[in-house]
Amino acid sequence: MNHSVRRWIRYGALAIAALIVLFAAVAAYLVATFDANRYKGALIDWVQEHKQRTLAIDGPVSLRVFPRLEVSLRQVSLSEHRSDEQFLRLEEAALAVEVLPLLRRQLVVERVQASGLRVRYTRDGQGRSNIDDLLAADDDGQDRPDERDDASPAPQFNVRSVELRDLRLTVQDAKARLLGDIHLRSLTTGRLADGVEAPVTLDANFDFAQPSLHGDLRGETRVLLALADGSVTLRDMKLGYQGNALGVDALDTRIEGQLAYDSRQGAMHAENLRLSSSALLGALKLEPSTVAVQRFAYEPERRSLAVEQLTLDLKAVHNKQPIEARLSWPQLQAEGASLKGSALQGRVALGGAQGWAADFHSDAPSGNFDEVRLPGFEATLSGSGERKVAGALRADLSLQPAKTAVVLEQLDLQAQVQDPSLKPLQIAVKGRAQASSQAAQWQLSGALNNNAFATRGNAAFTGTVPTVQAQGEFDRLDLNTVLADTSATGTGKPAAAGGTEGTIDFAPLRALQGSLALKARTLIYRPYQLDDAQVQATLEGGMLRVNTLSGRIWGGSIAANAFADARAQRVMFKGTATDIDVHAALRDVADKDLLEGRGRVTFDLASAGKTVAEMKSRLEGQAAVQLRDGAVKGINLARVLREAQAALTLRKDAVQQARQTEKTDFSEMSASVQIADGVARNKDLDVKSPFLRVTGDGAIDIGRNRIDYTARAAVTATAKGQGGADLAALKGVTVPVRLTGPLEAIDWQVQWSAVAIGAAENTLKNRLEDRLKKELGVKPADSAASATQEPPAAKPRDLLKDKLKGLLK
Repeated sequence: MNHSVRRWIRYGALAIAALIVLFAAVAAYLVATFDANRYKGALIDWVQEHKQRTLAIDGPVSLRVFPRLEVSLRQVSLSEHRSDEQFLRLEEAALAVEVLPLLRRQLVVERVQASGLRVRYTRDGQGRSNIDDLLAADDDGQDRPDERDDASPAPQFNVRSVELRDLRLTVQDAKARLLGDIHLRSLTTGRLADGVEAPVTLDANFDFAQPSLHGDLRGETRVLLALADGSVTLRDMKLGYQGNALGVDALDTRIEGQLAYDSRQGAMHAENLRLSSSALLGALKLEPSTVAVQRFAYEPERRSLAVEQLTLDLKAVHNKQPIEARLSWPQLQAEGASLKGSALQGRVALGGAQGWAADFHSDAPSGNFDEVRLPGFEATLSGSGERKVAGALRADLSLQPAKTAVVLEQLDLQAQVQDPSLKPLQIAVKGRAQASSQAAQWQLSGALNNNAFATRGNAAFTGTVPTVQAQGEFDRLDLNTVLADTSATGTGKPAAAGGTEGTIDFAPLRALQGSLALKARTLIYRPYQLDDAQVQATLEGGMLRVNTLSGRIWGGSIAANAFADARAQRVMFKGTATDIDVHAALRDVADKDLLEGRGRVTFDLASAGKTVAEMKSRLEGQAAVQLRDGAVKGINLARVLREAQAALTLRKDAVQQARQTEKTDFSEMSASVQIADGVARNKDLDVKSPFLRVTGDGAIDIGRNRIDYTARAAVTATAKGQGGADLAALKGVTVPVRLTGPLEAIDWQVQWSAVAIGAAENTLKNRLEDRLKKELGVKPADSAASATQEPPAAKPRDLLKDKLKGLLK
């Protein structure tokens, strides 16, 4: 090395040393002269002027310059736009940036640390959010970083480590229907840079009211970012979620393997992916189950789909009955218009005493990327034990990957079912159905034991519970040909008072929502037959509203509506029955033989409870009845009154048991009842017949199935040949009849002791009237016609004055 070269090296070294000393001196000066309060004030003023927000920095601010630029601050808060309400609060944060790479337009972050961050994000239904002003450009005429020369290189992203602890984000997004909190307990990463794989450890909690999401997400993975493609790859995933989600309780799910997503193309790739889960879905308990795929590739831009070794192994328990489902699909490859692959096969089975199974398979697939057709799909049904099933389901099965939909064309189901709760059942169904992860539609027709039907509808699965809109039409629906007889299922008539009453389960009302429209020319169930039946109902939020329930029944018609609320365990029923046979109605509804006649019945009833007995004891409302040409069963007042002579002689009350062979006829009857706490009270009974008038008042305890009622019969006329002579003494006398006891065996008591006093008074009154008429010279009523032809000898007033003198001697 010659002398000149050595000289230049020495000069260069001195120059570099001088630069280092100068840089160190400048850094030392900056640190020594750094006035945090001055910069805090300037920053606060800038935020207030340009963003109309209030920034507060209550803690210290520190600055380091060498060997890296490092800023740390504490106790920072930021208000909402033009409001004093808090938007952000930060306990502590630190940012360290390499200085020299900045000169090369490279962002190399040494570390990012933050703890105690609280952020509130809101967005209304029109899409306006509380960060719009922060994302908007400043209108100050200054150049922006994004206004650089396009030829200059873009800054490079490079973060060597991230450590975040105790971060909380509150979300209120009306447009996206999000409401809840995200609590990031901890997030640590290695180096995050384009094309560099970094380890990530995560511990977060989700507490969302909409959608329902409450649980913890924990685990670790390795993240590979490709910023140019907008893709992210997760390798060596070991992530787990525990909690509740979208109506699923006790969810414990874990995912392992590799998963990649390309946001620009919407493509997804997976290798050796395995998902295992257990959960509670209402009465269904999902035991540890797995879905695994050796390779999966979905690239919509290339119209490419590949599946290798897809397997499903599901196990569950429902009402102590095990359920299992298995599926195997070795290969599927779709490239545009071409498709090849292997057949699909699997099994679905329900164990237990009423078990059944369906083994299914298909032919080799055909079609293209948009629609994968599995022709010759067939499921063979079988069952044993108490429930026996035999039959087959055939259809052309189509898969639509872009829509995540399954379509069943030319569906044909033929099956025979034997079940303790059913009569031997023949099922025949044909039509079309399709379903996706978000919705389902169907249009089917068929028959259940020769009960022909047609149904169509749709379902949506995007809410917290499914929403179903269904319509059905039957020419004749005889449920007695489908459901087993009451005696065969071990259930009989409703238990008597004091017996065991079954509970009422309102849980199904919370399982879904939607509407139902049902029409049937004839609807039959047990003793009921409703012609021209129409039912229209809606279900939402656990509340069932039957807006229309109408048809022809009991020789007349009925129009009613009903309401049931699962939250309050409450039901209401209101309606009018016109020109019905009340004897047939009571026999069918209550199994009682108490009344005959035709007419109008109105009712407005409500109750609440968890059992039938509780419902009866809390029944309230009102009802009214107007009948004609009928009879009260169990007592024959005409016969009783014709036997009045002997009874009056004894002057003793007699208790007798009601006999259904006895009855009291009437031409008109009306009554209304007020019901409270399960007790129906009546005060306006009005029964009319040719020679009787009956009124009454009393109560029927529906909860205890007992009656305490007093009817009052009065003789209004007598007739020869019907014991009229025996009733003469009772004409105008009220005869009290008390009805007591259980409704199945009513005792009635004619209170003759009270009748005797009235009859004696009536007899004395009649004798006085007869003597008075004789003294006055008034002829009997049967000769009144001839008497009207002869004028009276004197005025009645004058005769009365004279004759009373003799009468009272």
